[in-house]
This record gives sequence, C-alpha cells and structure tokens, in this order.
Amino acid sequence: MNDRVRQLEAWCAEQIGTLVAFEPLAQEASTREFYRATTPDGSRIAMDAPPETENNAQFCTLSELFRANGVPVPEVVAFDPRGFLLVSDFGDRRFDHAYAEGREEECLDLALDALLRIQSVASDIIPRYEVSRFRDELGIFTEWLVGRFLGLDVPAFIDDSWEVLIAATQAQPMATVHRDYHSRNLLLRDDGSLGIVDFQDALFGPVTYDLVSLLRDCYHVFPEDAVEKWLGRYRVRANCGLDSRDLRRAFDLTGVQRHLKAAGIFARLKLRDGRDSHLRDIVPTLERVVDVTGGYRELADLNSWVGNVVVPAARRRAEGP
Repeated sequence: MNDRVRQLEAWCAEQIGTLVAFEPLAQEASTREFYRATTPDGSRIAMDAPPETENNAQFCTLSELFRANGVPVPEVVAFDPRGFLLVSDFGDRRFDHAYAEGREEECLDLALDALLRIQSVASDIIPRYEVSRFRDELGIFTEWLVGRFLGLDVPAFIDDSWEVLIAATQAQPMATVHRDYHSRNLLLRDDGSLGIVDFQDALFGPVTYDLVSLLRDCYHVFPEDAVEKWLGRYRVRANCGLDSRDLRRAFDLTGVQRHLKAAGIFARLKLRDGRDSHLRDIVPTLERVVDVTGGYRELADLNSWVGNVVVPAARRRAEGP
C-alpha cells in the first residue's frame, strides 16, 4: 500500500468511521482508482481521482444535477481537494455480468428508461460535444493504434472518411450524452434498480451516441435483431425527430466513430500507461467497424482498409510475443 492509498484510507475513516475493510476494485480506462470502504454500518466507494487529470468539481456538480433529474448516479458523500471522494456504493453486478445470466431484456429496459432521463437533462454546465473533439478522437485511432501500435501508414483517403463520420454526428438532434453508456458502467443493484457510474465526462452531443454505446457495446455483442428491436423502441419512446432510416444511419455512423476512438484508446492504454487490460478488445471492436461500414458505399475505402489491413495487423500483434 503506497502513501496515497494510506492517506485515502485514513481520510475515509475520518468521514464514515472505523473501517472493517478497505478493498481495491477493478480499474477501467482512466487514471482513477477505486476502493470499497466498509464500516459496521455499510459501505461506500472511495475514489482516488488525481486533480491533475480528473475534473472532480464537474463530477460533483453533475452528480447533483443528474440526481435532481432522476438519473441514478452515486451521491457524493464527501470530497477532499487532494482528489479523494466518497460516493454511494451500487454493488458489483455490472450489466456485462447480468447479461451473462440471461438478463439482457431486463437490463436494456432499465437502461433505456434512464437514457431518456439523461437526454432530458438541460443545463449550461454541460459543455457541447464540439466537432473538433470528434476529429481529435479519430486522431487517437490513427496516432495510437494505426501508427504507434501497428506501425502502419495512414491512407490518403482517411480525411474524406472522417468527414463522412463527423457529418453524421452533426446531422441529428442533440441531447445530453453520458459518453460511456456501456455494460461496465451500468450496474444492476440488489433491489433490481439501475446504477450509473463514470458520468463525469457528459457532454451535449448526438442523440444516438449513448444508444450505440449501449447496443453496440465494445464488451458485449447483441444479435442484430435485438439491436434493431431496441433501436425501434427508442425511436417510439424518444420521439427524437428521426425516421427509422435516418435514425439507423445516425446510429451506425456515430457508432463507427466511437469504435475507432475506443480502439485507439485501448492501444494507448498499452503504450502510454502500460496496461494490457483492453488489448483483447481491439480486434472485436475493429471487426464491428468492418461489419457496419460494409453497408455504406461512401465508406467503402475505410471498410476495405480496416478489414484487409488494420484488422489482420491487429490480430498479428495480439497473437505475437
């Protein structure tokens, strides 16, 4: 246990009383670390969120805003400027675990209800998802996955493909977006209700963004007929102003942008942060890009390059020493 963890544990004890356990939890793709702080009266989640890399003030503000609008995110019980937070404990049953138990329908119904509540939140404290950010995210893919991880050249057509994807993100209604609305950030609580974590990067952006994070999850594959069914349910319940054809295009192309970004982040975690945790997810994520872009003629070059060059190179790297 290093000094910072000792400081966090001592601070937790000051806030909630004598600890009977202080256990590390799984870390996802961020610089934050999580612990379960347990007292005789219950438990809280302790977060070590370094202020140099994490916007803790926004986390606290969004927690209050979302909870006031019926979005089930953790309450911030205590905060320390060192980057220490104590928040509600929603348990350990992530949606990917519940999916494996055959509870997909139950989970998706809960998630869709909460997604509609998230999209109804309107506040000036939520920044816009700017076009420049979408472009920068695609740059993560070309720099970290294509260039640094695979050692490949970026083809000349790539800017044209990026413009197609970025235009699709803008040609749809905008709403509040969680940005990582997937099975590792959605929890099925003991009482059967939903808990949502990792919400601090919320932006005002494309209405399909969280929907594609949910239904085309990087960590769980739904059959396409299930994707179609839930996409239809969303269109009916959200009244988002898109017909079924336009919704499907927005959903598909926004998803391609997101999956390319995710593949780049997975490579960056390895190269910059020394973490192998997401290497196994790179090839399946890229294969999803190939599957979807195959249906869009304007992305034929991207489809061919990713399918015939990037995926084989990523597979060789994954299988290598």
